[in-house]
Amino acid sequence: MRFWRVWLKNLNATCSVSQNPFFFILYYGTFLYICNSIHIMKKLSLLFFFVALVQGLFAADSTQRVLLDKIDAIVNDKIILASDIENQLDLLNLRGEDEAKSRCQLMEQIVYNKMLTTQALRDSLPLSDEEVEDELSRKINYFISVAGSQEAFEEYYHKTVEQIKEDYRDDIKEQMLASRMRNKIVGDIKVTPSEVKTFFDKIPKDSLPYFDATVEIQQIVMKPRVSDEQKEAARAKAKELLERLKNGESFDLLAGLYSHDLGSAQQGGLLDWAPRGTYVKEFEGAAFKLKAGDLSDIVETPFGYHIIQMVERRGDMIQVKHILIRPQTTSKDAEYAQLKLDSVRNDIVENKISFFDAVKKYSQDEQSKNVGGFLLNMETGGTVMEVNKIDAQLYNIIDTLTIGNITHPIMYQDNDGTPAFRILKMVSKTEPHVADIKIDYDKMQNAAKSDKEEQVLKQWYERNRKKTYLMISDHYKDCEELKTLMSTN
Repeated sequence: MRFWRVWLKNLNATCSVSQNPFFFILYYGTFLYICNSIHIMKKLSLLFFFVALVQGLFAADSTQRVLLDKIDAIVNDKIILASDIENQLDLLNLRGEDEAKSRCQLMEQIVYNKMLTTQALRDSLPLSDEEVEDELSRKINYFISVAGSQEAFEEYYHKTVEQIKEDYRDDIKEQMLASRMRNKIVGDIKVTPSEVKTFFDKIPKDSLPYFDATVEIQQIVMKPRVSDEQKEAARAKAKELLERLKNGESFDLLAGLYSHDLGSAQQGGLLDWAPRGTYVKEFEGAAFKLKAGDLSDIVETPFGYHIIQMVERRGDMIQVKHILIRPQTTSKDAEYAQLKLDSVRNDIVENKISFFDAVKKYSQDEQSKNVGGFLLNMETGGTVMEVNKIDAQLYNIIDTLTIGNITHPIMYQDNDGTPAFRILKMVSKTEPHVADIKIDYDKMQNAAKSDKEEQVLKQWYERNRKKTYLMISDHYKDCEELKTLMSTN
């Protein structure tokens, strides 16, 4: 059965690139006739004759077609086409001076992923279509953000987002299955302190990694109070603008004049293309109900009051304009928040309350409040941040702060654009240094665990390679990464 599936996929790929649909019809019609009318041994004999016939027809018709694809590898019953490699080189931006090496490494990874995927299917690991679509959308949205816009992304690939999704859906599914199989293999692996020390001691002294300066910082945030009168005034202003829009005034002009979202106001209120799940639920719920050109009613969110106009929707992707009217705080409100926070700081300094307990009781920043007031490293999700990647304004504040010290209240702009006050505590601080197991134990522990996982995976690959059918094109014969794989098959 494996042979038939491989042969079918290969010939299907060949027929699909022909400029003449006659070959597609001829291939499938004849193949079905063979399969339904003769004994298996005769089928095979006629099959090889038929392959030769079709190849001859293709050769005769070579002026009418362009060969767009070829098989670079086969892993069990899974085919790796040249286009699979080319597409991923493009998507991962791996072309350049080291493209040949990237190509070898990519082929190695795909082969191993195919082995993991095969086992995942045998083990019936669960994976829903919804999970695949969510991951596919997440990856596409990331690349759209890198390109700058959906239009730029589509122009680069000369395809629409939906076409690109269609191209990569099977790849994403295989990657997710491979990842789940990998987690099943290494999921229970742990390392002991002695294993961490052994791992560290094996690293040559002249090869020890160099770590940049790092800090861990906690914060307590207080925002100026917004009165009911200020909220009502903002809502009334939003209603006034909505009426003016309904009477025919320009959305772009009113957004530019009145919207408190200064970034989009300069573009007439226009927001970038965004998938479902990007905006807060109140905004998104109203936006996805609109048709192109429609205006929403007044929409209240934690940011203020919005008027939304639908520009265009493509499936779960939307582009909208909005006008934001944010309730304004007064100088008295700001002064009250500052004094209140200063009072909290004094209580902490005088040991009347711990910083951690003060975070739980007073902080109004939900993200940091949920993790004990720590500012998070958005790349790792941890609390340790490299100093050279910290915002310049924040760095200037904490540069001279010693461990355990707490700043006085500092005014800053919160993520939603509103003014707020915060106090910062320096929890830990390291200078640039060569790796030291006492200082960098967590990093060494993670490195030792990763090394142990790789050894377990390597053993799994060795065992399963013996029962895996593998063919890799001679185009990869010079790849050092693949020589072990190719020598055993």
